[in-house]
Amino acid sequence: MVAPIELSDCTLSTEHQALVDALNALLAWLPDEVDPEVGQRLALVILEVADVAPQTVLAPAAGFAQTRSVRAYKQRVRKAGLAGLFDRPIPGRPAVTTQPAVEAAFIQVLLRAVIAERAVPDDATLAERVNQELGPVSAPAGGPVTAAMIETLRLRWAIHRPALRQQLEPIPPATAPDLAQLGRTQVGGAFILAILLLETGWLQFVHLLPLAPGYAVTATQWLLTALFAVIFGVRRAFHLDDMCDIGFALLTGRPRPLTHGTFQHWQRAVPAPAAEEFYQVTATQEVQDLGPGTRRISLDGHTQCPVDNLPRYTQVVDLVKGKIGNTGRIHKAEELVLAFDLDARSWLALRVYQGTKKLSQGLPPLVQELLQHRGALPGLLRLFFDKGGYCGQIFRALADELGVHFYTPAVRYATNVAQWEQLTAADFDREPFILAKHADLPPAEQPVYQLADTEMTLPVYEGRKKVDTVTLRAIVLHDPQGQKPAERWPVVYLTDDREIDARALLNEYGDHWGQEMGHRVGKHDLGLDIVPPGYILTTTRDDQGQLQREVEYDQTAFFLAAWLRCLVFNLLSRFAQALGGEYAKMWAGTLLRKFIRRPATLYLVGHELQVVFDPFPGHAELQPLLDRLNAQRTALPWLNNLVVQFRIAQEEPIHPLLDPAKRKRLFGDG
Repeated sequence: MVAPIELSDCTLSTEHQALVDALNALLAWLPDEVDPEVGQRLALVILEVADVAPQTVLAPAAGFAQTRSVRAYKQRVRKAGLAGLFDRPIPGRPAVTTQPAVEAAFIQVLLRAVIAERAVPDDATLAERVNQELGPVSAPAGGPVTAAMIETLRLRWAIHRPALRQQLEPIPPATAPDLAQLGRTQVGGAFILAILLLETGWLQFVHLLPLAPGYAVTATQWLLTALFAVIFGVRRAFHLDDMCDIGFALLTGRPRPLTHGTFQHWQRAVPAPAAEEFYQVTATQEVQDLGPGTRRISLDGHTQCPVDNLPRYTQVVDLVKGKIGNTGRIHKAEELVLAFDLDARSWLALRVYQGTKKLSQGLPPLVQELLQHRGALPGLLRLFFDKGGYCGQIFRALADELGVHFYTPAVRYATNVAQWEQLTAADFDREPFILAKHADLPPAEQPVYQLADTEMTLPVYEGRKKVDTVTLRAIVLHDPQGQKPAERWPVVYLTDDREIDARALLNEYGDHWGQEMGHRVGKHDLGLDIVPPGYILTTTRDDQGQLQREVEYDQTAFFLAAWLRCLVFNLLSRFAQALGGEYAKMWAGTLLRKFIRRPATLYLVGHELQVVFDPFPGHAELQPLLDRLNAQRTALPWLNNLVVQFRIAQEEPIHPLLDPAKRKRLFGDG
């Protein structure tokens, strides 16, 4: 008997419900010997043509796992008529998992393992034993049996591994390891980051942060709290008081998390020289880890982006004012100026300032710091920055620096525009230029420019006095139809690089906006905009009961908190590279959502800390990395050197409400 089509998840009109009932009656008339799937496909096509429900609803109602199956059968009916509803024979040899010899060998190997070991081995071990059982004579034509094939055979026979506790129960008490379930954590992937954190070596510099007097807290515990609070989504320090996740407590090396008062007092107690020394050694390591070769570095103060202009709305503190990029208003503000590796997606250097538009002030020391941290590593530093770094002194200094090339857009000063207007037709290439990002547009909509590869002489000022000039290569885009200077000269790039192809540079400079994306991710996902202010405001009452406020300017906590968030960003970039493939270019927020912030159960088994993830969509993509980490058997020094092991539970389905009985009890017949 053909199963009826159920569309209980959507509301149907009277006409559409009548059509569904009629088709179900037709399916019920079909004899049992008729292929039931053909009748369901016919009903499916009719419902699709009648627009009874969307394809996302029709596909599962007919037993299809993918929505595109509806479109596929609809196209087959158009091409072949009703014959398109029948399955076509699949050419080639049968699948390995359907071959009788493979299935028989799997059953024999599984029975021997259960009798001898009283447990079901992992799929890779079963695959190896099945291949040995088959031998060279009976080996399948499709190649050796793999772990994925064993999983297919095991699930076909409804063989599921028992839970961890059930696996350990048959072991005699004399040899069974101590087992204790510690509890649940909502961020099981943080333990993966804990192993990667050990590999970075940052913790070996924690001794540079001195202990705060009066607290039974180690520097390691404070640093771990600062790092993993970002991973767990603790955006503000006083949210620590609400944390009751056992995983967070273990990752910070404590039986319970720090209170916000202890954390903040410790943070404010770090002296400026200690914070600067910790920053220098960790920043040096970040630069050194990039290795030799050419690096593309973006430097930006983000004066037009709300991420790093940190407004301080207070009438008491006398801070420098600046223009906030997202609102255009003038506020007291503090700004971050950073260096970002465009290919490794990691932050390399940091400066903090009061006010805004500080790129020209922070760029020279950042470049010198990068060169110092790079040391003797061979390779070129290619520096990209925007108009905030436009300064003749900066251009002259960078042009004289060996091993550095810079690329920046020119400002449309009247003197610069006058130089561009003097270009003749002979100065422009005969071939017009179209940006690569516009290549997919229709030809009529593609902006077409004239390209000139020339030179510009710019003044160098000290104060308001012109002391020198610097000559740079200028790559000019010109639109003869434009009326205003911004329309006639949309893009002009200045560089001291005489070798790079002009067209390649015009298409490459857009990669500089990768830092803007990094800041956006840092703000929305890592709380880069929620850092302590660069001052301490103390309020007391005098003898007459009047409020007295004292301001102490100290950017140490502001600087240290911002740099630690940068390190968390870099840690997630390392996680992406460890995953590899298409995940290597994922941003931190996506990685947190897909892999890190996943529930898990924590077990203490002997001298191991076992992290058992609940199944989740895409967990198979994480398995290769978990296998590599398990093979390393990394111990966490702040947890009595417990070895961390990972596993993904297979006992429960990803979507537990697929059972019709549960659905009916919860939702009724609706």
